[in-house]
Amino acid sequence: MESNRVTARAGSLDQRLRVPDVMNFPGAHLGLSWGMLGAEDVGDVTALDERCRPVDRPSTLRRLEVIAPILGLAPTAHRYEVLGGRDSQGELRAVGVVGLMAGADSEHVCTIEAFVDPTWRGRGIGRALIDWQDGRARQLISEDGRDLPVSIESRVVSHLTERRRLLAAAGFSPHRTIEYLVRTVDGSEGPSPIVAAKLEAAGVSLIPFDPSLNEEVRTVFNRSQSLSLGGRLMPAEDFARRADEIDPALSYVAVTDSDRIVVGFLLARVENGDYGHESWIEYLAIERGWRNRGIADALMSEHLRRCNEQSIPQTGISIDTKLNETSKSWVTRWDFFPRSTDIVYAIEM
Repeated sequence: MESNRVTARAGSLDQRLRVPDVMNFPGAHLGLSWGMLGAEDVGDVTALDERCRPVDRPSTLRRLEVIAPILGLAPTAHRYEVLGGRDSQGELRAVGVVGLMAGADSEHVCTIEAFVDPTWRGRGIGRALIDWQDGRARQLISEDGRDLPVSIESRVVSHLTERRRLLAAAGFSPHRTIEYLVRTVDGSEGPSPIVAAKLEAAGVSLIPFDPSLNEEVRTVFNRSQSLSLGGRLMPAEDFARRADEIDPALSYVAVTDSDRIVVGFLLARVENGDYGHESWIEYLAIERGWRNRGIADALMSEHLRRCNEQSIPQTGISIDTKLNETSKSWVTRWDFFPRSTDIVYAIEM
């Protein structure tokens, strides 16, 4: 008698990834010589980035503080590999970065980004970099070995249609958007009696941010991330490094009056970039059990007041609109308006 039993088995991590055995550098026919970049190349990388900025008009700058850990100049728990292409004169013309994110405990997350000298575009270099990055990302995830879902992601400014086309041709699909919103700071900023009353009723006070609170703040941040981003947590060394950029004069932590437990925070830095002198809110989070009590309003009100006192004309914040639509609605009520949008393209397995 024939059996009607159906048999099947789940594909292994490597079967899902289809990991290439060898990843060769892009071909010499593209006109560049390829090699891995490190700390000694930081000057060339920043110079190339500066040449790309006027054309790419990025939503956020690749500050030295961002580039440093990628090139091994600052501590990070993430694993980065950086490929560079130089012309016959030794000038760096293209960079491709692959980053395997630490702290993602429910899925593998690998990010890729690339920037090519504007005078060298349209020669197939961008697509060749994507192919190398995609394959290398799969190899790094395979080396990790944990059998988890996979997301290989690349963030691109919405107006860079050619980059978006290249990603789509390589099998990436639009996954979510990150909106960069800004607000003008004017002389009317000041403490609100209503906000102050809500804060008092909640039994919470605001104190200036201090680096000694790093671990308490990181814990609250990671709990917030686990609710919205599927467990993409911030490792301690990366949070400490990024906290070094925070301006304590613009940043506040909400603590309970009774036992001084951290229940929320707003951390901002000052930037002097393509948009002039402005504040940028890097982190804003409220503990789940303390939401809807006016704490976020109090943090924002105090931040705006301090910006006004320090003659900072504008402040901004980025919101992942797919994962955190509630936050976008709240920020809009504070008169923030969109300045630019990034689209996150992804291959998910």
